[in-house]
Amino acid sequence: MSEDEKLVDFSTLKEMLYGETKYMQEFADAAVISFNEFQENYSKFLLVRDEVNFRKAGHKIKPVAQMLGLELILEEYEHAKTLIWDEKPDSDLKSSTEKMDGICERVLIELKDVATEG
Repeated sequence: MSEDEKLVDFSTLKEMLYGETKYMQEFADAAVISFNEFQENYSKFLLVRDEVNFRKAGHKIKPVAQMLGLELILEEYEHAKTLIWDEKPDSDLKSSTEKMDGICERVLIELKDVATEG
């Protein structure tokens, strides 16, 4: 996936919100907050192998990620759970947090672009 390719698929959201810019902006604002929180909690809980809170963070972002077609996030989250279960080395967990940070940063840029359209 190139840097220029968009990660977020807004088509389902646009359809649900009848293409209303105001509602798209409100959703994007709320999603920015959610993804910032998820990004922070993903790293925090994965690195200390806190599966309970890690799963809570994942379950909280999952509906939004699905709505926005963010399979990359869902796949990496599922992969990270197996890293905990399989007791993989800390370096593998760190690699997953770095990958998720990169994905989330791109998603946040795309969401902020929608939030400031007008």
